[in-house]
Amino acid sequence: MTLPFPSAASDFLQNYSRDAAFRWSAEDLVAQQQFVNAQVARKQWRDWSTESAAFQLMQASFAGTSLAESNRYEAIVLAGPIVELLQPDELFSSATAFLNPGGTIVAIMPCLRDNSPESQLFAQIAASTLWPYHTAEELLELVREAGVKPDARLTRFVSIPRFNEAVRKDQFAFKGFRRVFEELEAQGYDATEVGWGEVRLVATPRDDSDGPRDEANAVGNDL
Repeated sequence: MTLPFPSAASDFLQNYSRDAAFRWSAEDLVAQQQFVNAQVARKQWRDWSTESAAFQLMQASFAGTSLAESNRYEAIVLAGPIVELLQPDELFSSATAFLNPGGTIVAIMPCLRDNSPESQLFAQIAASTLWPYHTAEELLELVREAGVKPDARLTRFVSIPRFNEAVRKDQFAFKGFRRVFEELEAQGYDATEVGWGEVRLVATPRDDSDGPRDEANAVGNDL
């Protein structure tokens, strides 16, 4: 099937399910599911983590329209391919539009741990050949700028070392990450030092009554 998106995005989306088995360990996937379940239990929620949801959201983005859906939800889960293909401002603004008042956004978003030389170069190469990736702190700042308030008690960065291993072993059908690693190593950097991981985030839309942001405690980590 040919998708009406840039070739890298189409290739990524078409191979996502197959590659997911190599991107995360079994323990990672269990932890992700437990994280989501804890936040959506007993709520009416919408899942935007699937390939079909990503396809619909990407179509809407390229057409400059919104999803043709009138339902509103108590929670929306942002994960899967769409959190990499759409930038946080657009994604979180779209999700907020489908929340009931007081609703929650639960997100699992791949990102980089920090601005180490290796991670910084990975981000630069990816931005020019694939799409942008951000550090955990940059990502949270973009989320805030989209009008969403992360819950510092429930939001944390988690390292995902399986990703680096899978790229270096060439286990992905999608070759975009492999090409980024090859360019990084061609410039004399050690790709194993790329600080790959994800932010597991719980957030609510901001309103005028919210107090100052707690920048110092915006994200925890597992390091």
